[in-house]
Amino acid sequence: MTHKRARYSATLLHHLHALFFAHTGYVPLTFLVCTIDCLLTASIIRFVPYTEIDFQTYLQQAQLFLDGERTYTYIDPPNGTGPCVYPAGHLYAYAILDHLTDHGAYLLPAQVTFGILYISTLFLVSQLYRLAKAPPILILFLAFSKRLHSIYLLRLFNDPLSIFFMYLCMYLLCCRRWKAACISYSLALSIKMNALLYLPGLLVILFRAIGATSTMLHVGVIVGGTQGILGLPFILRDPQAYVSNAFDFSRMFLFKWTVNWRFLGEKIFSHPATSKVLLGLHVFILCVFGVHQWTNISKEGWKWVSSRWKGDSHPMTASFIVRVLCTSNLIGMTFARSLHYQFYSWYAFQLPLLTWSTTWSLPLRYVARVTNKCSIAIPVIIEWSWNVFPSTTLSSISLFLAHTMLLIGLWTRRARTPMHIN
Repeated sequence: MTHKRARYSATLLHHLHALFFAHTGYVPLTFLVCTIDCLLTASIIRFVPYTEIDFQTYLQQAQLFLDGERTYTYIDPPNGTGPCVYPAGHLYAYAILDHLTDHGAYLLPAQVTFGILYISTLFLVSQLYRLAKAPPILILFLAFSKRLHSIYLLRLFNDPLSIFFMYLCMYLLCCRRWKAACISYSLALSIKMNALLYLPGLLVILFRAIGATSTMLHVGVIVGGTQGILGLPFILRDPQAYVSNAFDFSRMFLFKWTVNWRFLGEKIFSHPATSKVLLGLHVFILCVFGVHQWTNISKEGWKWVSSRWKGDSHPMTASFIVRVLCTSNLIGMTFARSLHYQFYSWYAFQLPLLTWSTTWSLPLRYVARVTNKCSIAIPVIIEWSWNVFPSTTLSSISLFLAHTMLLIGLWTRRARTPMHIN
């Protein structure tokens, strides 16, 4: 009897190990997580009260556009939260939602749409994890975020729309569909400027894959051309008004809504020098990762650049592509002066993969090693920081330290893995 129990236990452990760590585990775990989260999403829509913040303003902006307004300065609905400060794709998306909700009278169609968007994004991200050869167990950590469900289902912000196209861009890059990836990236950018945080990583990947000339053509013609086509109705009417409003780099977010850098205090936070210092740190860390992590310029110098001027002879793995893009985004978020609560959607789905990619996460050969305290603590601290409302000195400094630990872990990973197989 004891022998049978031992054999049964061994068999069970074998199947669990295969489920959580073998490539075959992706199908059942993805199905399980998506199914459970579908039920959770439906329950939230049914039982949790909706909170109005910007959705009605977005619909009013879309209504002005549908009524024929093409001067961006005048897309400023009365009694709203302000003029349109997003590119044209934002207006097109919310024009559709305006139709579905009968001008905002019925919220359920919009919530269902965002629920479908959430599950679709969850599924797409799970495929990215599969392509990156991350252990399937990480899929379990993608769902069930309180703040993320709130952003998608109870606030109806435009951030989830932008990030969906960004994940689609990542997937297409992993499939080596460079043109389609650039179109998807431009669609993400057409909804919200946060997609620019991925641009340094995207440029590195395109340069390594297709060379300098093709990279410039893809970014200039495909990305720029898509932006031009989407913004054409407004550019023809008043190009200066469109560009200055839709791509306003001088916007100052309010201290009262920030999740990060609150520990600096409002006086230092609002000082013009603070933004310059943070921008400098942002560029510096990007350059450090670009020179030492994403390329071999630190060792080979200009020789590395010239040898890959027409593309890299060593194909990049999906793991490398995803990690470069997610790291580029993380660096931008770390040194952004202000992060509002909806901005959590910019990287929430990336945190398990980023944590697994660091030196803080031990090799996942045994179940026990998954519970490494540091690797678990980082995403938990980040999730907690984004759920503290209003943010506090403790939550903001905790968020900064967690971001810093992630970046340190990603930086030191190079010692473990040679660049050419990343």
